[in-house]
Amino acid sequence: MKKLLVTLTVLLGAASAFAQSDNGVRVSTDPARAAAVESHAQQLQARPAEKPMAMHDHAPKMHKHQARHHHAKPHAKKS
Repeated sequence: MKKLLVTLTVLLGAASAFAQSDNGVRVSTDPARAAAVESHAQQLQARPAEKPMAMHDHAPKMHKHQARHHHAKPHAKKS
């Protein structure tokens, strides 16, 4: 019974700490701050869109054994 009580207490403590964590969002009623944020948003929208960085190279990857034979002549077909 004590183990269950301790486990529940730890879980509730962890859950409340997680719920109170700072997620980086702040609320402000300052009109100057709001104007600065809106101005920055308009500047970002006015910039041309940048190309996203390529995640993968589109060329197929060759293994070591494929690279050795890559430039070799193809085998003659047997009839």
